[in-house]
Amino acid sequence: MFRIIHLLLLSLVSTMGFCAELDHQPPNAKGLQVVPVDPTPDPDHVNTRILYPKKNELKKSSPVKGQIKLEGIALGVDTDQPRKHEIWNDSEGQSLHIFIDNQPYFAVDEALIDALDDVQDYFDQTAEFQIPFKLQPGMHVIRTFPVRSYNESIKSAGAFAASTFYFQETKENSKIDLSQPYLTYNEPQGEYDYDRKNLQPILLDFYLTNCELSKDGYKVRLTIDNDNQRILTSWQPYYIYGLKKGQHQVRLELLDPQNNYVASPFNDITRTIVIK
Repeated sequence: MFRIIHLLLLSLVSTMGFCAELDHQPPNAKGLQVVPVDPTPDPDHVNTRILYPKKNELKKSSPVKGQIKLEGIALGVDTDQPRKHEIWNDSEGQSLHIFIDNQPYFAVDEALIDALDDVQDYFDQTAEFQIPFKLQPGMHVIRTFPVRSYNESIKSAGAFAASTFYFQETKENSKIDLSQPYLTYNEPQGEYDYDRKNLQPILLDFYLTNCELSKDGYKVRLTIDNDNQRILTSWQPYYIYGLKKGQHQVRLELLDPQNNYVASPFNDITRTIVIK
């Protein structure tokens, strides 16, 4: 889906090399900028559960279908927060982002309503999905969480769910350990339309599991187009300013407190985005 983004009218200055801390970046720096923003307040009691495929279930045929139970947030409705006017906002509303292994997410914004609370808000929903690509035989990981209509992930306890299943054969993957620290790359993804009349930044967003970020703890290294690096020490959304038209590579890596890469199939992810 095409999105409207912003390119600030700044003379671009190449930010080569490594910036020690994003927090120390001058707020008025020219060129490519990555600016932390406050998270959207999370709703209370959000709970996400993967019903199908069941944990370690063997699926023998394609397409693989599944169900996710979501409590506490409505799918398919617009997020009534000021941020929807600051960045690209999906007209389809809030959704579940579903990740299979390291594939880019696909979104589900429709669900069956199982229950309503006492003020008639959506309370309990079941979303059905079908994996939209071919799976290789062996172990696979499904990860999911709900997002706002502008694709910022909900980060409250219980919002994230992950599980494993098998396709055609129960072949293990020794590199996968969901009890260890790992990240899930969320945004940016896909194509963005440039419109000088509606200048907006691009959202950078990810989900962390089994670890916390701090200056002395775990960190996320952001690299844009191979030569622009930042160290992120706070788990929150960020706005990216200053990307030109064309293709760009956005890479996220999880680092331990000693600044070493944390080995995992999920902890070094690069996505290619297109500014049109």
